[in-house]
Amino acid sequence: MSADALCVGVCMIDWDSGVCLGCGRTADEINGVPIPPPPADERGAAAPAPLPPNVAAQVGEGSD
Repeated sequence: MSADALCVGVCMIDWDSGVCLGCGRTADEINGVPIPPPPADERGAAAPAPLPPNVAAQVGEGSD
């Protein structure tokens, strides 16, 4: 999935939190500034990325 697939066409940065109100990405993520990959867990699998705070507030963090 490309990063553009996260875009919902509503670009409005909340400068207090630093994330887009439409997709929940930071300005650096939207502009393509590379971010380091998440650390691997003890099985060697990549840890899942956390939800952006605005999305987690709406849908919850989920369960394992």
